[in-house]
Amino acid sequence: MNHTEAISLCIIDDIKSVVDGLTAMDWEEQGITVAGVSSNGEEGLQLISRLRPDLVITDIRMPIMDGLSMLRMVLEENRNCKFILISGYADFDYAQQAVQLGAFDFVVKPFSEEDIMSAALRAKAEITEERMQLLSVREMENKLRESMPVLRQEYFALLVNHRISWEDASERWDFLNIKLEPRGFVVMLIEMDNVREGTAEPSIRELELIRFSLLNIMQETLAEHARSVVFRYRLNQYLAVLNDTGVSSPIEMAEQICRNIERYTKVTISVGVGGRVSEISELPDSYRQAQQALSHHLFTEGNTAIMYDDIHQSGSQEPLALEYKDELLLALRSGNVEKTVAILSTIAVSLQKLVSRQNPNYLLSLYDELAASAIRTFYEMVPYSDIQPLIQSFKAVQGTVGLSLASLQRQLLTLCTEGATLVHKNSLSSGQKVVYKAIDYMKSRLSEDIAVGECAAHVHLSASYFASLFKQVTGMTVTQYMTSERIQKAKVLLVEGAQVQEVALAVGYEERRYFSDVFKKITGQTPSEFRAGYHTDRPET
Repeated sequence: MNHTEAISLCIIDDIKSVVDGLTAMDWEEQGITVAGVSSNGEEGLQLISRLRPDLVITDIRMPIMDGLSMLRMVLEENRNCKFILISGYADFDYAQQAVQLGAFDFVVKPFSEEDIMSAALRAKAEITEERMQLLSVREMENKLRESMPVLRQEYFALLVNHRISWEDASERWDFLNIKLEPRGFVVMLIEMDNVREGTAEPSIRELELIRFSLLNIMQETLAEHARSVVFRYRLNQYLAVLNDTGVSSPIEMAEQICRNIERYTKVTISVGVGGRVSEISELPDSYRQAQQALSHHLFTEGNTAIMYDDIHQSGSQEPLALEYKDELLLALRSGNVEKTVAILSTIAVSLQKLVSRQNPNYLLSLYDELAASAIRTFYEMVPYSDIQPLIQSFKAVQGTVGLSLASLQRQLLTLCTEGATLVHKNSLSSGQKVVYKAIDYMKSRLSEDIAVGECAAHVHLSASYFASLFKQVTGMTVTQYMTSERIQKAKVLLVEGAQVQEVALAVGYEERRYFSDVFKKITGQTPSEFRAGYHTDRPET
């Protein structure tokens, strides 16, 4: 109802001249429409029931049914109707009863048109205010109804991330009209696989249509097996919380979702399925398990459902040493594309052998480390304007969800080979090439007492010229560089738990005391103090 609509009025009086006089008043100018008239209370009651006016003007005293009885009956059915009663002085007690029953106002005879119009306009103002309030309430109710899916989504996002007891959750659960049973849940985390390499990038409109279609397919597939709530969780992720009744296997449902989406859309998905939990407060456990299961899609090409119970669990991560990292960076610095490809291939093969025992996030961090080191090298070797487009392109792909390990390896290979090509185009000076060749040699001899002359001889230069060239390229003397590399290697060995004497020998120092003095001069700590900072439970030795 629009609050600007005219106010409808019924006039009821047994005196025809009064009815005619009231009807003849200029109601339309005031936004009031005379909807009907009647000459007695009984007919008036029927008239009001049929027309349901906003306002009634009636006499208290009428034949068949008086205005007071009519008022009582009308207000029992329609509390919003406003009554203005016409009464004589002798009817004052009746008028007071009428006001107590809910009449809006009364006008005492004899009255003028101004008296009636004034009362009617006050009634109109109140009717208009009530309409505006009702409209506001209805708008709020409509907005609340429309926002229910979003409110449910926000609520389940809260439930899977925070432990909330049923006592604290039940009231909002009922308010949001959630159809799930409040016991026995499984959480699924569903992610769009990366768009296949070599395919055209879909437009924003196409992507939104795909995402909408995926949600519908997920909801319809799960509805065949269990009660569930499914919603978009992040840009290309969906979250499903379903009742696990034991009738259908969660992993079978997840696999059915994969098949249906592959069949009816142009994309595929990966699903991580958490374990069953009994209480609402345990939903975060199933959600974290679903996250871990989904992370193992790094080892697949997508379109697969993985159950948390089926993934390899280990108490600690088996460390992987990136012994080829320094070789890779030297190959990049020299612009040697062929050697870059060979080193990356060796890294990929060595990691692949251990995939079944690795945490996906750990492997991701290793590739992130390689990529970050390569990017820093390119910034040092290639003008910003030349290298930045390649780096932006790489980071855009890395930000895509659903990448497999093979995709990561291909993207890193592209970054490194194209970057090495740019390095080669910008060509290192002959002096830089000589120094980096010498550095490669020096790193392989950290455990030996190698002299500047030996390094110079390795690159066929005199000791004095080599020392000068080395300082020019690296900003350090040969001795400073060797010491820095040795201390860095010593730190790694100490953290790994090696004894100080063993570390000293491993980095070319025969005397432990001398090694300790050099170590403290550079780090501010003795080797034992440094190691103790990482292993507080071990005695210093």
